[in-house]
Amino acid sequence: MLVRRHEKTIFNLVYRMLGDYDEAAEVSQEVFLSAYRAIGQFRGDANFSTWLYRIALNHTSTRRKTLIRRQQRNVAIEDTEPVRDLQPGPAEAMEKKEIRERVQRALNSLEPDDATVILLRDLQDIPYEEVARLLEIPVGTVKSRLHRARQALKSQLASYFYAGRKAV
Repeated sequence: MLVRRHEKTIFNLVYRMLGDYDEAAEVSQEVFLSAYRAIGQFRGDANFSTWLYRIALNHTSTRRKTLIRRQQRNVAIEDTEPVRDLQPGPAEAMEKKEIRERVQRALNSLEPDDATVILLRDLQDIPYEEVARLLEIPVGTVKSRLHRARQALKSQLASYFYAGRKAV
């Protein structure tokens, strides 16, 4: 029951941090196996989801370091759930793919702590207090890291998006 309840959010978090579907699937399985093995250590001090996110972040961080060493971290972000919009034309689909790839590369170029804060707060929509508990840092630090990370991401993507507007 707990796996079914949390599998999509854990997979989505891991996938966005790694940018690779197969790696995310493997790490997500490892997360749930670790949680199963350590369920006796769950004290209930925090929400179960917070405990599970912490396990996911630890596993993902370890895998990300391995991928960095292998130079395999620049993979496009893809939606984990199908979009039910009208089918885009080839040009629009290509543009969206290019945007996802650029955002993923920019996200990968951030410091790991900064990327994690953006993923948790902006992409997973986890409240500041929960992010602070997950990362074991004060809420103020979460907010300052998030601000710094957003600025770095904006800086990384500014030339791409500015150039796109200029051509229009």
